[in-house]
Amino acid sequence: MRASARAARKLAQAEPLAARLRTHDPMPTRHHVPPQSAQSKPRPHLGPLPGFHGGISSDEAIKMLPAYASAPQTPMNLKTLFEFGSNPTAARVMLGAQFLHRELPVRLAHRVHELETLPYGLNDMRSLRIVRRMYEKSFADVLATPRPTDAEHEQAFADLLTSMLHKHEDVVKLIARAVLELKLTSGTSSDDIHVQRFLDRFYMSRIGLRMLMAQQIAIREPRPGYVGIINSACSPSEITLDAAEAVRSLAYRHFGDAPDIVLAGQTDLAFHYVDGHLFFPMFELLKNAVRATVETHEDSPALPPVRVIIADGSEDVTIKISDEGGGIRRSGINRIWTYMFSTASIPPEELLNVKEDADNPDDDPMFAPGLALDPIAGFGYGLPLSRLYARYFGGDLTIVSMEGYGTDCYLHLCKLGNKAERLYYCVQDPIHGSIGSFSTQQPHTQHGCVELRCPRVDIVLYRLDFLFDHSVSPSCLVCMQSYIFINMLC
Repeated sequence: MRASARAARKLAQAEPLAARLRTHDPMPTRHHVPPQSAQSKPRPHLGPLPGFHGGISSDEAIKMLPAYASAPQTPMNLKTLFEFGSNPTAARVMLGAQFLHRELPVRLAHRVHELETLPYGLNDMRSLRIVRRMYEKSFADVLATPRPTDAEHEQAFADLLTSMLHKHEDVVKLIARAVLELKLTSGTSSDDIHVQRFLDRFYMSRIGLRMLMAQQIAIREPRPGYVGIINSACSPSEITLDAAEAVRSLAYRHFGDAPDIVLAGQTDLAFHYVDGHLFFPMFELLKNAVRATVETHEDSPALPPVRVIIADGSEDVTIKISDEGGGIRRSGINRIWTYMFSTASIPPEELLNVKEDADNPDDDPMFAPGLALDPIAGFGYGLPLSRLYARYFGGDLTIVSMEGYGTDCYLHLCKLGNKAERLYYCVQDPIHGSIGSFSTQQPHTQHGCVELRCPRVDIVLYRLDFLFDHSVSPSCLVCMQSYIFINMLC
């Protein structure tokens, strides 16, 4: 009797929870959303952004900047780009061009908006005004180009992408000059957290822009072993040896000596990756290790080697670079990720030739005196940019130092290729100006964002139906990234 009473009480307590579960809408399946009830609000008609078909004037395009700046960006990942470009038929090349014709103005508009709302008067620095005008012009150029629908328009768009890649080559140095100008005029430097975050956001966005443009250009002319600019068998050992040869040549030229660079681990490893995204951080890390080793042991009869170990994990490929260059003080370890922090003997101001020039009152983007130097030639951009390149496809860069002995650097690369690029959306702060945060699914509700739920995690995601020329079955940006990218162009 007592057991029956207890069971009855438990059943009564469970009924409210069961009732709530029965009334709760079930999660959608992977390819479908649940049907709307009669009481649910109908979804609005979703149309393209203004100027979607291109062929508009520059003045009209500039007026459309706010609309594009409020539209969400579409995150890509390495696996998606590789799968889409693996069969570069004429139809797929056209679809990729159509996607970029819509995506590039959105990304450019986001950066223009941020460049207009930076804190501390940074947006008024001459070099930064040049960059803003450069991005505005590129935004207008894309919208002036007709949306690719035939071979002639696709060729014109490809020519525009090539031109944009060349015109934006000096952006890193121009932004660096703007930060130095701010430091000279107001005392605010890149150590400030808001300036640091802006630089991270801007340079990460630049990596993404150049990646998409270069990939689209490269898939038009396939190369054996490559899908666009993605190496289907990227060898970390070969990239390391190339970087080591360049670094040791540089060291001999500057110091007259260089330590050996010893490679160990899984040297036969190969996976899908972008060669340049691996070479850049490897060159920087080896350059720092070799320089520290030479300077620490300049009076020694022999230099200790720099060791590189390659490890293949289930998720990451990890490359460890170890040196005996004396290490870094614990109090200064956080500063190594700060832009403009450098131990070079030549100050950054001299390297970048920061001075006002009265001969360029109109801020001509093509007029940039003193910018012939390499953008990482000793003014502290090597490590921060290397970490951004690693993080772009879901990896990371960490450094552990033992002062008095040496430093270990761990470069993590996501071998699965399923990590979406990090995209920023801007949140306006009334005091400090533009403040950004990471978001691969941005919480915009304008311009046709459709709310979806992910079947694997209980979060709300967003989908842009105006990217589609006709209706397709909705999907999840997390679970079906590759499916979305292919279908949104169909």
